[in-house]
Amino acid sequence: MSFLTLAVSSLGALVLWATGYFFWVVWISSKATMGKPIDRAARPNTALLVIDVQEDFTRNSPKPYSEDERARGIARINDEIEAAHAADHEVILIKQVFRHWPAILAMKLLMGGIGTPGRKGLAFDEDLKAGNAPVFEKAIGDAFSNPELDAYLAGKNVGYLRLTGLDACQCVQFTAKGALNRGYSVEIIEPATMTVTPEKWGTFKKELEALGAQVVRDAEQAA
Repeated sequence: MSFLTLAVSSLGALVLWATGYFFWVVWISSKATMGKPIDRAARPNTALLVIDVQEDFTRNSPKPYSEDERARGIARINDEIEAAHAADHEVILIKQVFRHWPAILAMKLLMGGIGTPGRKGLAFDEDLKAGNAPVFEKAIGDAFSNPELDAYLAGKNVGYLRLTGLDACQCVQFTAKGALNRGYSVEIIEPATMTVTPEKWGTFKKELEALGAQVVRDAEQAA
């Protein structure tokens, strides 16, 4: 085999691998994960998940939230954090960092690079009052794509989840589905979520309720 033939063959294999990897990333990013079903009866505790409340997504996005919307949403999330602490519930921070190169490339080309490694905007919003809550990183929408989250919840005997954060039509709904797929009880605290596509939220809300999630429309009525 000549050097040219070997080079062409290697290049073809690389292109094939890259194409396959690209479509794999698209596939895993467009669905919730599956996992081992939990025994909810043996896990009576509750945790509040605060999803992706990071500067890149709350302030730096090319399609940003208004200042009023951002401030109002984070204030409601802070209220939920305070209530969780008062009830002795776990508070857990979820952090988005795009790690797969197709996602990184897309974010840099289309979204100004938000959420990609090395950015200061990966930090949680400065107005978020979460203290020293544990942090679990994810690279796709569903927080349960990081198996350490499920393991942590198991260690704390958590079977009930209350979801806040953003984006309601993306990472919040994917995380809710990932939790439901494992048998968790799921509440989504609607006033403590934000979305840049509010016109889509009604459809997702109906889907999530059909799957068994409870969408709490007034945070003050949440359990």
